[in-house]
Parts: sequence; structure tokens; C-alpha cells
Amino acid sequence: MRTFRRLLGVLLLFLAPLLGQVLRFGAIGDSGTGEPPQMRVAERMRIVNEERHWGFVLMLGDNIYERGDPADFGPKFKDVYAALMRSGAIFHATLGNHDRKDRSKGMAQVGDPAFGYVGGQDEYEFAAGPVVNGKTLARFICLNSDAWKNESRRGQPPLDRLARLEAWLRQSDRFQWNLVFFHNPIQTFVVSKFWRWTGRWGHGPDKNLRGWLVPEFKGKVDVVLSGHNHFYQEIQPQDRIHYFVSGGGAKIRKGAKKHHPQVEFAAEVLHFMDFELSETQLKYAAVSERGEILHSGVVNK
Repeated sequence: MRTFRRLLGVLLLFLAPLLGQVLRFGAIGDSGTGEPPQMRVAERMRIVNEERHWGFVLMLGDNIYERGDPADFGPKFKDVYAALMRSGAIFHATLGNHDRKDRSKGMAQVGDPAFGYVGGQDEYEFAAGPVVNGKTLARFICLNSDAWKNESRRGQPPLDRLARLEAWLRQSDRFQWNLVFFHNPIQTFVVSKFWRWTGRWGHGPDKNLRGWLVPEFKGKVDVVLSGHNHFYQEIQPQDRIHYFVSGGGAKIRKGAKKHHPQVEFAAEVLHFMDFELSETQLKYAAVSERGEILHSGVVNK
């Protein structure tokens, strides 16, 4: 027993410097209704965060239904997540199509510090986590996917946004992990309305966005997070990139394909996501409003 304790002590001595070298964060999509389902998810996030101590929460768009009105910032965002904010968690949001129904109101969201748009810009990057072996643990890039769609011309992406993304991605080697988040998914599998005549079904992937972004992401991005579809779906890795769709922060839309060969898992349930990053692993879980782990896994670096 004494030998075991000595060995354990030595092991902990060597592991101690690494124990703090993790980054925990949450993510939620399509959340801004101000209605009871959003409140229930927010309360579960508060409970989980008491143990997890997230550094921040990513918001994957449609943060303020239906038109991004600043009058709704309190009842549909700040009041709902006040407990999380008091705990020290900050938010970093991306704009969704509903946030941009009225463009001037959407930009009001970008200018409000509570939403965490770095530099007051609708597209931004930020680094997080410790420096490990000469690299910052993680870099996050926020894109305004709805603007990419609206500002395109004749099937070509907006050149200023593309140039900025290319400049950011040229720096990918400085970071152990590179994660990108935006609203409209480029990898998702849904049931088509053509075959099902009742109910509301999911949005398919945005093929123009996929054609513009995937070539830029290859070899430079590890994880892509999106919302828009009001369900959870993990896609099997494409070109070694892991794609998650998480749009169940306040409402559910049917239509997630669950048995497609490229779908790792899907669930039509209110939820949020919990992440933990280390030098070699990304641990993730989709958590329901009741605290059930809908799906979890590990991405190895």
C-alpha cells in the first residue's frame, strides 16, 4: 500500500502542471425565444456550469427571435442567462438569419458587449486556453454565414470576407485546435418535405457555403459548430473535420436523419453542448434540458 501511495504521489507530482491545462466551454443554438423551453435549458446550463465552470458559451445564431429587436435583448437573452453571467461565464455569439431580419437591429446586437462580438465585429477570432508546447490551446473563428449568403454575387463568395478568413487560417499552425462557428450548417442530413407531407422538417446543408468554406478549412480546421436546424446532429468526420449541428436551445424541429451512413448521432431534443479541450483531446456532450447525456464522445488530436 505504501508503495502504491508513493507511486501515486509521484504521478500526481508530474500531472499537477497539466491539470489546469484544459479549457471548458458551452454552446447553444437557436435559443432566443424568451419562452419556457429556453428557460428550462438555461436552468440546466446553470446547474451543469456549477460543476464545469465554463470559460465562455458560444451562441450559434438566432439569438433573438424573430427579428433581432434590441427591445428583446433583456427578456430573450440577458435575463435568461443572468445566472451564468454572474458565475463568470461570458458569451460569444454569431448572427443567425432571424437576428438579421432587420439588418440595423442585427448590428445592434453586434454592438452590445453582452453578446461578446470581439471588437464589435460580426466576424472575429479569439484565442483561449493555456500555451502548451509553444502553441495556444485553441483559436475560435466566428463567421456571419447569413452575410456570406446575402453578399455573394453570381455564385461567388464575398471577397472581403473570404480574404479575411484566409488570413486567419494562415495562422492555424499557431494553435493546437482551430474551431469555427457560424449559423447555417454546411454538413447536415435531413428528411425532405417531399417525402413527408406533415410537420416541419429540417434545413438542408447550404451547398454554396460548403463549396466556399470546405476548401479553406481542409488541413486548417478541426471542428465546425452550427445551428439553424432545431435538433442535435453529429456528422462523421469529413476530411478530418468534425461537424456538429446544435440548434435545440429553445425549440425543436423534426427532420433529423438518424440513420444516414455519415450521421454519427442525431436527436430531436432540447439541448445544449458541453466541451472540454486539452492538448490531445476534445471531449464533448450534448445535454438535454433534464440533464440527460444524449450523446458524448472524444475527438483525438
